[in-house]
Amino acid sequence: MGANKRIKAFGEVMMRLEAPDYLKLEQARSLNVLYSGTGVNILSALSRFGHQTSLITKLPDNSVGDAAVAYIRSLGISTSDIVRGGAYIGKYFLEKGFHVRNSKVTYSNRKESSFCTSVLSEYDLENTLQDTAMVHFCGIILSISEQMRYNALYAAEKAKQLGSYVVFDFNYRPKLWENNDAQAKACYEQMLEHVDVCFMTEKDALYILQMGEKDQTDRKQQLEAVMPLVSQRYHIPVIAGTIRDKTSDGTDCIQGYLYHDGDFYYSETYDYETLERVGSGDAYASGILHGLIRDLSPEDTVEFATAASVLAHTTYGDSPVCSEAEIWSLVNNKDVEMER
Repeated sequence: MGANKRIKAFGEVMMRLEAPDYLKLEQARSLNVLYSGTGVNILSALSRFGHQTSLITKLPDNSVGDAAVAYIRSLGISTSDIVRGGAYIGKYFLEKGFHVRNSKVTYSNRKESSFCTSVLSEYDLENTLQDTAMVHFCGIILSISEQMRYNALYAAEKAKQLGSYVVFDFNYRPKLWENNDAQAKACYEQMLEHVDVCFMTEKDALYILQMGEKDQTDRKQQLEAVMPLVSQRYHIPVIAGTIRDKTSDGTDCIQGYLYHDGDFYYSETYDYETLERVGSGDAYASGILHGLIRDLSPEDTVEFATAASVLAHTTYGDSPVCSEAEIWSLVNNKDVEMER
């Protein structure tokens, strides 16, 4: 799958402002700063795995934009496809939950950001997408505005025309769609016409695409009922995602699934404690993409991706930083000991 070509993502960069030490925002007097986004997170992991990556986005032409560019470069992601202009970057404020108190995310300046007000002519996609193996899109883009929906759909269609694999993550957020499920369904269906690899859950199929029966209580049975329908209707050969749950003692657990050319593959189930929830799905996606590019078996691909997600839950920050060797070590030896 074009192992020597670049992997790119078309998406937003956001400034993450985190209240430290599990404080609520109103208690905090300082905030930790990172730069994030689904595309940034996935490309960060793939860079660690030895792939050439590049981010297609627009950042403000000021010191905040400079800081974001420097941070992206530090993750091993090329910034050659980043357009500069405008004055704003989207932000989100993170309050980390503890025990029964959930984490909370508050967005700011998103619709006014340089990326979310950009137009397609700024990106020169005809040249930008040359020699590109795959391009990743996040479903959140579709919820921002009519302009962003147009940008994403056009870029996906152009990528497909130029021979790139189109990767799409549902990432449905009811708040961003203001619970307008009919509009969401229409936009997602348009995007799926171009998609080769899709990350989604059975709930996305049931409630957004309105496919399948909602009376199944077993998640695997639901997956195995609806994902072939999605694959057949939209001609998507690869669909993947995770099944999350909690054990009887409250410990988090996760199992990955991969629907590949008509067959289902499942990882082993991992139990773990969560340090960082944000970005763990992106780590899983990066593992699946790595397996596809390296032509790993479906069994190894889903095991690698799930272990990558587990490790992302245990490392600080949105962007995955674990190496390929660390992930395989977890796959091959789940009894964690101190490395000496």
